[in-house]
Amino acid sequence: MQAKSIPLGRMILAAVLAWLVPGAGHAFLGRTKRGLIIFVTIGVTFWAGVAMGGVMTSDARYEPWWFSAESLTGIHGLVGWARQAKVYRQVDAEIGSPPSTDAPGGRPDRYRMQVDLFLARRKIDLVYPVAIAALAFAGVAGLLNLLCIFDAAALALLGVHGEPPNQPTADRAQGDPT
Repeated sequence: MQAKSIPLGRMILAAVLAWLVPGAGHAFLGRTKRGLIIFVTIGVTFWAGVAMGGVMTSDARYEPWWFSAESLTGIHGLVGWARQAKVYRQVDAEIGSPPSTDAPGGRPDRYRMQVDLFLARRKIDLVYPVAIAALAFAGVAGLLNLLCIFDAAALALLGVHGEPPNQPTADRAQGDPT
């Protein structure tokens, strides 16, 4: 008896596609309806967070844990990060590059306060409590996509392809037309 080969390459490709474009891993596996629902849900959730919090929602510099979660949204997170990086290039050009360390005790240092002032003057700063909701929306979108990545990888590993067959309900199976 031969052991069944594990489609490792297919699993990795499905996972990478699912990360890069949410829902693409499922579409690759022939589950286009599920892929489209995932794409819309992750995109709307992420961009709702950015709409609430502005371009600085994807802040790799000062919110690394939230940024890690947001980066799981693939192309959405990459676009958000690129927009935020552009703003930081403008900040750095005007007030200089950031120092290598923050102030002790977790308090913002002088540079961080200058950045906040720069952002406030241009009306692109995050305002509390909206900033927290914005980070949560964008971060939760990434964590939801992480579940979708695992789902696509597991389906590929199991050799699943295509939409699941329609299952009749119990009433229809017994001949009740309602």
